Amino acid sequence: MSKYMTFDSQAFANADLLIDALSDLGFTDVARGQDLALEGWDRRDKRTADIVIRRSGVKDKRLLGDIGFQKTALGYVVVIDDMDLNYKLGRDWITKLQTSYHEAAARKMAKKLGGTLTRELIGKTIKIRVRF
Repeated sequence: MSKYMTFDSQAFANADLLIDALSDLGFTDVARGQDLALEGWDRRDKRTADIVIRRSGVKDKRLLGDIGFQKTALGYVVVIDDMDLNYKLGRDWITKLQTSYHEAAARKMAKKLGGTLTRELIGKTIKIRVRF
């Protein structure tokens, strides 16, 4: 049975950086607001979020439910259907999103400092450097 899950341990502090990171992963149709209803296949599991990727806007994955990010004291936490995470996007999707989020933060810092951003892959580790 499918259900929405929340990942409190992976919070994203900045909404703009989160949207940039989602865009880098190919999710360009993102809605922002407060307590937007998440639509899933199970109408009994009523959840809300402040940043939402509608499943209808993700044609290549055929998601069962919307992907949401709920504002908490920690930041924006992911609210996602467990079936989508396990079978459609892959368990490493949140890790990819975190990496993209950190790269977006580094790009913002490089732009602010008037520097350049370099990305280096060392084994399985991605090193991001800002040079100014």
